[in-house]
Amino acid sequence: MKGSGRVLLAVLALMASFPSVAAEIAFSSAADFSEMSLELKRIDDPNPQTVELNVTLSPDAQRRLERATTEGMHKLLQVSINGIQVSSAMVGSVVRGPGLRIGVPREVARNLVPTLLEPLTP
Repeated sequence: MKGSGRVLLAVLALMASFPSVAAEIAFSSAADFSEMSLELKRIDDPNPQTVELNVTLSPDAQRRLERATTEGMHKLLQVSINGIQVSSAMVGSVVRGPGLRIGVPREVARNLVPTLLEPLTP
């Protein structure tokens, strides 16, 4: 096998060792969330390095999330809100909503929260 063939095989083997990315689902807090609340601290929190964003998805956002999780079963799904990647998780089941809880690392929340407070445009 030529040198370039070996490199290609090594790259393919390396790619196979990582979970494949199903998709990135991008939400806009203004258009996709009909309600949202942020839980900053809980005494019995198993992961104090995250804050919890609880949202109610619009019907369109529910359909997009259901489609993304259906098509991405057992793959990595990256979630972004207002252009900021907030989490990635392995898809284990179809998510239908309307309620969604998103664990956001505190360092990411520092950048995300100001975007959630932006005035909503009509």
